Amino acid sequence: MDRTVLFPLLFVLAFVAQFFGLQRCATPSPPNGGPRDSLGPVLVLEESTPNFQTNFRPERIELTFDEWVELDPQQQIIISPPLDYAEGQRPELRRRTLVIPLEGVPLRDSVTYVVNIGAAVKDLNEGNPTENLRFVFATGPELDTASVSGQVVDAYTGDPLENIAVTLYDNLADSAVFIENPTYFAQTTSSGAFTVSNVRPGAYRVVALERNPAARGYYADFGGLFPPLAVGFLDSIVTVAGGDTPVGTIRVSPIARAVQVQQASIQNYGLIKLALNQPAANVDLRIGRTYLRDNFNDTLRLFYREPAADTLLLGRNGEWTDTVIVDGLEAGDAPREPFTVVDRTSGRVNPGEGIRLVFNRPVETADTGLIRLYRDTFPDPVPYTIEVDTVYPAEIRLRAGWGDAAPYRLEMLPGAVTDWYGQTNQDSIVRTPTVDAREKFGDLTITLENLNPTIDYLLRLVNESGEVILGTRRYIHERFDYVAEYLSLQPGTYRMELIYDSNGNERYDSGDLRFGLQPEAVERFEIEPLRANWTVEKTIDLENN
Repeated sequence: MDRTVLFPLLFVLAFVAQFFGLQRCATPSPPNGGPRDSLGPVLVLEESTPNFQTNFRPERIELTFDEWVELDPQQQIIISPPLDYAEGQRPELRRRTLVIPLEGVPLRDSVTYVVNIGAAVKDLNEGNPTENLRFVFATGPELDTASVSGQVVDAYTGDPLENIAVTLYDNLADSAVFIENPTYFAQTTSSGAFTVSNVRPGAYRVVALERNPAARGYYADFGGLFPPLAVGFLDSIVTVAGGDTPVGTIRVSPIARAVQVQQASIQNYGLIKLALNQPAANVDLRIGRTYLRDNFNDTLRLFYREPAADTLLLGRNGEWTDTVIVDGLEAGDAPREPFTVVDRTSGRVNPGEGIRLVFNRPVETADTGLIRLYRDTFPDPVPYTIEVDTVYPAEIRLRAGWGDAAPYRLEMLPGAVTDWYGQTNQDSIVRTPTVDAREKFGDLTITLENLNPTIDYLLRLVNESGEVILGTRRYIHERFDYVAEYLSLQPGTYRMELIYDSNGNERYDSGDLRFGLQPEAVERFEIEPLRANWTVEKTIDLENN
């Protein structure tokens, strides 16, 4: 090729390559590295509705931020006192601005309103929330500055409760807390703490609510579609003078469901079964005759000796919400089902508890001449005692001096056990349990001193998971002192639970705002860990605890 042609061509190729190289260098790309944004949106004051205004009745409140934002669906914008919004009228976002519409919303006279935004607004990119953002204004000539503080806990466990609405009512009528929104309210934190801010000095009734998520109001609407899930309240009226007024602890308990009978079965002679909509132990029963009552999960079992007509009323706290009418049963002179064992000790037998057998009907007598207990393959019977449960006499226990761990053989010949109606077991009952060694378990003795004899108490043990240990229930009536012995407990950590049974019904009762009933008091005491083949003694002086 001619040099005069080659040189211009090379020059053009070099220029084209340089052009495309420059184009590649100019292509934008996201920056790498750099610190991550950790700051929440900041309010732009000059573009927002001024805060802390008095004599203020706005048609809307506008809060503009320095970046694009979004609402966190898990957080709420809470306005105290609550506003009576029209359907669909709610705070909304318009680009960088949070708009709170107030046109047509009635505002109370001379009241300080607090809009708690908290962490409900977050930036669009990183999701950083605002922190403790509040907007405050007064419809009167001055801003109220007093506050009410305290803590909300679960009435039974004592654990702090989060997101409970603590409400203050300046309307002191008993009916106000059931039909109208409060004057002020605030939500509890994760520690159960609350502070109702910007409160006007005066007298207030205090109620704490776990609201139904679908409820619009902040009051105890028991008769509505969405009643509260749990309620607590202070017995006395709180007087707010100025500064902060601490009110202590509010104990909240779940709303007791109205008792309903799901199914009634009276097919078997001597037994009425009522399937309930809640645990049978929670239910009060008013009857016209004597029954043997057994609470079995959500089934109430009532044993009787003679058939007769009767009316059963069921409810809680004196509110009778369901009725069962029992006609005179004509099922013959005796039960038709055979008298037999329906439950027994499962697994290895705890020597302190003994061998447990549960029959399908209450036991009248047990003939020890027809009952034999053998240890392993030894031919001679082992001495034993037999006990019929005083609370639920369908259950019996055999106890013996078990000694070391060993297999046993229990033989109950026909006719050994007789029920309430004169029927006996028709077949032999044979069980081959293995009894554990006594040394694998520990003993616990609890001594209670300075009890109030005018108060009934319910004592029981709970494990580390808070579960009540079966068979540890003790009922204390008209005693100054009491000693509870628990033999052959599994090694572990236990707590003592003492319930002050204020109404004498031998169970724990939650509170009820409708009847002015506070939850029954519960005290818990730590106990030294129990080891195998060990005895722990615990003395509790209730007067000087």
